[in-house]
Amino acid sequence: MHVKIRKNVKLARYTTFHVGGPAEFFAEVNSVGEVKGVVDFVKKNKLKLFILGGGSNVLLPDKGMKGLVLKVNIKGIKFRNNLTSAGAGEIWDNIVAKAVAKGLSGIENLSLIPGTVGGAVYQNIGAYGMELKDVLDSVEVFDIKSLAVKRFSNKKCYFGYRQSIFQQSENPRYIILEAGLKLSKNYVPNVEYPDLVKYFGSKKASLSEMRKAIIKIRKTKLVYPSDSIGTAGSFFKNPIVSSALFNKIIKQQPDIKGRETDRGRIKLFAGQLVEEAGWKGKRLGSVGASEKHSMVLVSYKGGKAVDIVKLSNLIRKSVKDKFGVDLEPEVKIMA
Repeated sequence: MHVKIRKNVKLARYTTFHVGGPAEFFAEVNSVGEVKGVVDFVKKNKLKLFILGGGSNVLLPDKGMKGLVLKVNIKGIKFRNNLTSAGAGEIWDNIVAKAVAKGLSGIENLSLIPGTVGGAVYQNIGAYGMELKDVLDSVEVFDIKSLAVKRFSNKKCYFGYRQSIFQQSENPRYIILEAGLKLSKNYVPNVEYPDLVKYFGSKKASLSEMRKAIIKIRKTKLVYPSDSIGTAGSFFKNPIVSSALFNKIIKQQPDIKGRETDRGRIKLFAGQLVEEAGWKGKRLGSVGASEKHSMVLVSYKGGKAVDIVKLSNLIRKSVKDKFGVDLEPEVKIMA
């Protein structure tokens, strides 16, 4: 199938950080046939391929990118009983809104996470005690090697904390086309997180109330992209440390919070560590850490990818020096 392939397209307009130089080649696809056309072009011209979703969790280089940048816009949402399928190009929060409106639970705590369905699967998004892997039934992908459409079960996606099989290689083998979600008609509120306990108290939250609460909490904590501010949301993963290191940290600073994981290790809150290291609201030239939430890095007018990388490295060093904890970026850094 014929697909339009453009040259020297500025990538800044396709990312929520508003940074990124030109792509050597750029294509947007709306169907499996167009995906195949792009893959044929990439193989014929021996180009490197980079897959871009909503551009909300990536930092692209100022100098631009060699090869072909592919933006997947495949749409379509279907509901059948408690099963939902959605094209990789659908906006993630639209799926959450429609599911909640139909009384289907399982993703309400993932409300207002930016990006597309494809990006949600790629990253195994999570928030407020829920992860995508908890509800994902299967993923339809295009296999670049065999040129065939395949379906992966949840197990075959090898999900981890903000990880999946789709991140395993710098040169991707699979292009996500569609995700199938197994939701529930029997709603059980997930109010484990302190913010939700504080918000609801002893009150039992309905499904729609939960979505409204998550949206309200996220809006008070996170900065969302605008014409004047670029951001990719939470820049760092919440680090998981040994209980020995956690005990050492709380002896030094008793107010540091941690949650025990299923393996007996402790998950810390990256935002608290960054704030305690003195970065909340701090600005370095055209970039900075948000005043709302220190884990959110922002680029102002004139901000560059190289500046954001420099800032993130300074933050990581200070957290390491203060707490002995290595912070890992959640954002995919290509710069």
